Amino acid sequence: MITAKVKCTSKTVQGEPGDAGRFAQVAFAADYADGRNAEWALATPHLTVNMTLNGQAADLFDQGTAYTLQFVESDD
Repeated sequence: MITAKVKCTSKTVQGEPGDAGRFAQVAFAADYADGRNAEWALATPHLTVNMTLNGQAADLFDQGTAYTLQFVESDD
């Protein structure tokens, strides 16, 4: 498993709360505050993740908030 600390750098919502077709584009970048990501940052100093999510999933993320991103090998 690889763990990276990320920060939500942008969140653009399309549609109004309660709309069935509401969605958001959410972007994340590596978070280097307080030495975060120091283990891998020298070898890979850049990380970006972009997702398009339905409204319910998008509500789980806030711009400016830090998150832990885990890459776990799948069995399939």
